[in-house]
Amino acid sequence: MDRRAFALSPLSVLSLSCQRQDADGGWPASWDRLLLQKALTARDQRFDASQSMLRVLLGPEYRYHTRLRECQAHPTRESLEYALLLLEEGSRERMERALRILDRVLALQVTDPESQWYGIWGWYLEEPPERMSPADWNWADFNGSLLAQIELRRGGRLPEEMRRRARESLLHAARSIMRRDVNPSYTNIAVLGGFVTLSAGELLEQRDLLEYGRQRMQRVCAEADRTGSFAEYNSPPYARVALSALVRIRMHVKDAEARRRGAALERRLWEHMAAHWDAARRQFTGPMSRCYSNDLGRPVWLEKALSGRLGLATPENRTGDDGETALHDYRCPEDLAPRFLHAEPGRMHRELYIADPPTVGASYFSRDFSLGSASSSDFWVQRRPLFGYFGDASRPARIVQLRVLKDGYDFSSAVFHSVQDRGRVLAVIGFRNPGGDRHISLDPVRDGRFECGRLFAEFHVDGLPGGARVEGDEKHAEIESPLVRVRFTLLGGRFGARPLALRLHPREGTLTATLDFKPPEAPRLVEWAQVRTGFAALALEVADAGAPFAGAQPRMRLAGDAVDLEWGDLSMRALTRVAPAEEHARVFEARIGGQPAPQPRLSEVRLA
Repeated sequence: MDRRAFALSPLSVLSLSCQRQDADGGWPASWDRLLLQKALTARDQRFDASQSMLRVLLGPEYRYHTRLRECQAHPTRESLEYALLLLEEGSRERMERALRILDRVLALQVTDPESQWYGIWGWYLEEPPERMSPADWNWADFNGSLLAQIELRRGGRLPEEMRRRARESLLHAARSIMRRDVNPSYTNIAVLGGFVTLSAGELLEQRDLLEYGRQRMQRVCAEADRTGSFAEYNSPPYARVALSALVRIRMHVKDAEARRRGAALERRLWEHMAAHWDAARRQFTGPMSRCYSNDLGRPVWLEKALSGRLGLATPENRTGDDGETALHDYRCPEDLAPRFLHAEPGRMHRELYIADPPTVGASYFSRDFSLGSASSSDFWVQRRPLFGYFGDASRPARIVQLRVLKDGYDFSSAVFHSVQDRGRVLAVIGFRNPGGDRHISLDPVRDGRFECGRLFAEFHVDGLPGGARVEGDEKHAEIESPLVRVRFTLLGGRFGARPLALRLHPREGTLTATLDFKPPEAPRLVEWAQVRTGFAALALEVADAGAPFAGAQPRMRLAGDAVDLEWGDLSMRALTRVAPAEEHARVFEARIGGQPAPQPRLSEVRLA
């Protein structure tokens, strides 16, 4: 028997616009069982009986929040999720292991209300919150959500004492969330904490937590109403976190007001995702506020939401990394499903994400490529301010991306401003002070000084077919291939007294073009007060294979501490001086056809 298909609901424009109905296609319940079994099998191999937790091997790479490197560690969140899946399977052996994990992980929570880390866990057994760099308060939200699901789904099967401890731990997590009171613009955590406090309020009969959960959902809706969209925009991993929390509210929370707001947000999130979906490449195209990978892979949660019609994933081709999908009633509104299933060549989408200062996304979907840019952004490792795909839906993805790196890691003090129409983008890279180094806030550049071996911009094209032709010089790079055409131009720039030049590094299947702001041979110490001016003015054009490039040539003109760029009907102004982010925002202007670049809302429907 098929699990479900979807149809448009007539009830309300704020509803999910979908109802279950019988259909030939769909997502059979047997697929959920297979996902669960694969997830358990994969985690069984990582279970450390000596610690009653999962184990992971950590490499030498930088990771914010934790100081652990090159060691074996035991994660609290993944172990708790494993316990949930074990309880879901329900056999005696699985139950016994789940109870061992719960006993271990619950004891690692900080339960002293006087502690500054009250209600949270460390990421790892080996590193409690007070030893982290710094502690991650989101672990109250993530682990609290898992505890709420354990109680909601399988609480009645727990021994009385273990159930009491788990419910008490959920209460500590919920009160920690309430105490922190995260900004509603932090979309995924704002919604996730809403689910935790709502469910804790109902399950534990805590009226203040229930009321707080209602207010929190109201504030998230009001935040979305500021622009019609989300400040944490087009974030594939965190859109799923938010969506999962909203699905849990729909599945488990009883409060009518909270359910109504959750349904409104769930609908809006699907609208947002559909607007950024490149159906020809089956990826979410740029720009992205938060992303961990350039390739979405084979998202089984999205496949399930589309009732198995996407054609990317089945449980048979999964590796066991998405067991939670088996527990969630993901549903794409049926009226939005065509956006995911059918390509729309020639579609230009603009969307206001952030109100003040305005941040607008532009995404273009063509026959052979998609390309997106943010009007304003930084280059934190999770950002994708200028990013796109080309070719077909094969994996790994074929990408176009712009980054700024310091010693091989994305540099958060670099800023980006742009204006885009269809496949053409004018852009300026600049630098802010104060600003971050490897993280926008957790790793700041102190006193406007830092050391580095190399600071450079990188324009990268990956996935070119054999026979692709690459040409260029110190100002231009051009790619001609059977899949796509790309032209990248350095209009001008400098870093201190040093003018910039483009260097091309073609390899089989890729082209990397670099701009050295601080080359390796320059002194290691960089002082913003000495540099003063640092910018690169760029023009990018991406075109379908065999299609002509634009006839007009981009131009640059310096105007004091600003630079003016023009390219046909596109024009923009940006700051060239190293300065605070607020000053970059004040100077930035973008125009199309002589008029301010549009800042359209995704929706005019109010949610709050």
